Amino acid sequence: MPIRCAPYPGEALDSWLEAVASRLDCNFTDVLSALGLPNHDPVMAAPVQPRWTVLTTGEEQAAISEATDISTGVLAQMTLHRFDGHAIVILPRQRRVHRQILWGRAGSRFCPACLQENGGRWQLSWRLGWSYACTRHHVLLADRCPACHRVPRLRPHPRAEVPRPGLCASAARNGGPRPRRCHHPLADTPVLSFDPGTLLEKTQLLINAALTTPDQMVRWPLYGPAGAPLRTVLRDAQSLGSLLLNHATPGDLRPMAPPGILEQLEHYRADPRPVRPQRSPDNQRGDRHSYFAPGDAAATAVAVTGAVRILRSADTRAAAESVRWLADRVAASGRPLHPANVVALGGAISPVLEAAVRCSRDSRLMPVARLRHRTAIYSTRPPTDHDARARMLPAALWPDWALRLSPRHPNGRPIAQRTDELLAVACLLVGNSTPIRDAALLTGTKVTSHNVSTLLADLTRRADCTGVLHALILLADHLDRHGSPIDYARRRALFTARSRFLDPHTWRELQRRLRSNPQTDPVHAQRWVFHTLTGTPPHLGHPDIAPATTPQRLQYQRFRWRILPAEAELLHHTARALLDEHGLDEPVQWTPQLPARTLRALMLPGPDPDSISAARLHQAVPCGDFSIARLAGSLNTTTAHIAYLLSQHPVDWSPPRFQRTQHTATRVRQWQIWYEQDYQSLQTIADREGTSLATIRLALLRDETQLRPSGSYPGRPRRK
Repeated sequence: MPIRCAPYPGEALDSWLEAVASRLDCNFTDVLSALGLPNHDPVMAAPVQPRWTVLTTGEEQAAISEATDISTGVLAQMTLHRFDGHAIVILPRQRRVHRQILWGRAGSRFCPACLQENGGRWQLSWRLGWSYACTRHHVLLADRCPACHRVPRLRPHPRAEVPRPGLCASAARNGGPRPRRCHHPLADTPVLSFDPGTLLEKTQLLINAALTTPDQMVRWPLYGPAGAPLRTVLRDAQSLGSLLLNHATPGDLRPMAPPGILEQLEHYRADPRPVRPQRSPDNQRGDRHSYFAPGDAAATAVAVTGAVRILRSADTRAAAESVRWLADRVAASGRPLHPANVVALGGAISPVLEAAVRCSRDSRLMPVARLRHRTAIYSTRPPTDHDARARMLPAALWPDWALRLSPRHPNGRPIAQRTDELLAVACLLVGNSTPIRDAALLTGTKVTSHNVSTLLADLTRRADCTGVLHALILLADHLDRHGSPIDYARRRALFTARSRFLDPHTWRELQRRLRSNPQTDPVHAQRWVFHTLTGTPPHLGHPDIAPATTPQRLQYQRFRWRILPAEAELLHHTARALLDEHGLDEPVQWTPQLPARTLRALMLPGPDPDSISAARLHQAVPCGDFSIARLAGSLNTTTAHIAYLLSQHPVDWSPPRFQRTQHTATRVRQWQIWYEQDYQSLQTIADREGTSLATIRLALLRDETQLRPSGSYPGRPRRK
């Protein structure tokens, strides 16, 4: 071409083409022909200019480059194609922007001051729905020509006319079938200004920085260290901005923009687009701002600023706090807002924003939904199938966890029967979409859905239980992450139908030796072994050992904390033997442990089980019979805590004569090993234990140990 014109930085392709035609002072169609660009679409009968600013083919870029000596790389940067899939979505066959995705829009906004300075050259970014302000001149972009009230650059420049940069090329109003051009100087368009450094300007700078490299991740704290694609961030901004325009009150928006901009926004919200005959004001949708980019720069400015303000939160918790007011406005409008439909708010949103909106409604959710969606820990994970956790859970929550999480009346009684079973079901519901009834069956209990829901509702109403749901979520996450060394489902299948775990004669003999009034019925011992092995309360076991009445259940609870060390050792040894019999290489008992720091800040109804050591407990227990209530008072704790400690760390509370007998019963197994396997003499064992030879001899005989002749054992070397 005889005269060449360099493009401005960031200039749109159509603006540059018009500048070239104006510099050559020739009709636009002649310039297009010289550049090898078609003047009509071959698919259509009428001559139509393709939207080259939206998309140009490689052949078209090569032809322009050959005629103007502008590289194809520079030409590619002058089209919207570089934002395709990031900030807009382009329909390639039609060469147009999809208006219902990512706030795509037709036409262009403009800055009058910029047009005045550069002689009417248009920036490509002005065409994006995310551009609303000129950060150089601190003004909102103009949306329409003040004379004809049309959006500039909706249509290509007329082919038969010489372009006049800086003047409106739209058709004049009421101009007939062949209207003249408006030709109003766009540099004279009035716009609203704002102070430098405002939140509105900072938001536009953030958006501009992200648009500079649209293919790179946006690393805002809410999206984690890896960041998120620009498309995801802008989609979240669109969803939040739509909700804001539809539901926010003027008072909500006051911190986001100056009064003049807010006033223009309210005019736009009152009538966002002209009312057509087929669309009366009465049948317009209440969410009319959700599907298209706002047609007003002030509306875009406030919507994007408010959205980015939320998306720039430090984490999900902070984002939930920031978006709570907006979620309340949406709910107050009558629109259903619950965890299942949060994802549909304003379009598809990212998991982190979905979690923030969901967690912002935490105080309004049903307790079961709070567990399923894990809102107490501001989780980003939606409910899925976590039924595998049932194999890691006992039918009744582990005793130390049940102690800490069970609320009680002032008299010490639990607020609900079978609380430990209800808590186990609640732990399975965490992050799980399984119905409550099915969850109860999976854990091996028979509690009802109503019982579970009632307990969870009571927990949310009590001031001392605000951290229980949080603790259950942490416990469930620990099981999912680390697993359990015990397969409780397998143990329930093996031992639930069994009624006998211990030889009654062995138990009665031990009772006779340890207690002044031995219990003749060994059923409590059978219950203890079943309960310890399976984690299932005895009333769910075999009918022969299941306590049928409330007094029987209370007697078993008393048996657990009144148990003596020698009795506990025998029962534990029996449970271990049963596991070995079935080839189960698992511990007899196990309890998941969480770091103390994770629970320290939680408000839980029960005491810390480890706040009283076993040594301190043993020192406080008097010799002989004692009152558990008086013992709890002396240790400044609850009776439930003392009962748990005594069941876990049995205390020898029997009279002195029976204490000596109990010590013998406790140590006889070790003496037998030393005697039979290590070939130690009776006198050596007696000296080692600090007792008499007769005590050792009598204990081994009662244990049916075959004594060898004095001074002899198999394999002993002969004296020379």
